[in-house]
Amino acid sequence: MATDTFTNAVADIAEVFMFEQWLRHYYVVEKEGKLVIEVSPDDLKALYETEQHLGPLVDMLNNSEISYEKCQATVCSFVGARYDGSKYGPGVITSALDSKAFKVEMYVFGVWMKGHEQYLDERRMPFSEWREMYAGWNTMAEVKEYRKKLMAGGGNPNQPATKTVH
Repeated sequence: MATDTFTNAVADIAEVFMFEQWLRHYYVVEKEGKLVIEVSPDDLKALYETEQHLGPLVDMLNNSEISYEKCQATVCSFVGARYDGSKYGPGVITSALDSKAFKVEMYVFGVWMKGHEQYLDERRMPFSEWREMYAGWNTMAEVKEYRKKLMAGGGNPNQPATKTVH
């Protein structure tokens, strides 16, 4: 049960981070030399209809200047307010955020985004389509094997598992 809770927490947190990436991918505009997330009222209404649980994150970022630091802080605040102590017990969210499982998930998602960037840029896709594409990609044997290697390796998924020079 505890493992299921932890796995679910990692998945919920990852979804929020992925949604924020999706939001920045399609809704960032430059205004007066500053990057701003700008979601139209119609798009915001549609987001609330399809991603009701993530809509408040859009409200927190919409029509304001963004930076990597601001997005990170906003996403963490959103996760803390919605999941820490309410959906999950004390310490679960902190443990999940600090876990190798979460770091590997975010790293693999980044690999997926880079590999599919051209396709993702062709049109504004709904977040549900990103979620489906990513889930399908994760069923590939090569991706499963890559995840397994990342989880077996030490430390940061961005670092090699061994110190051997190749």
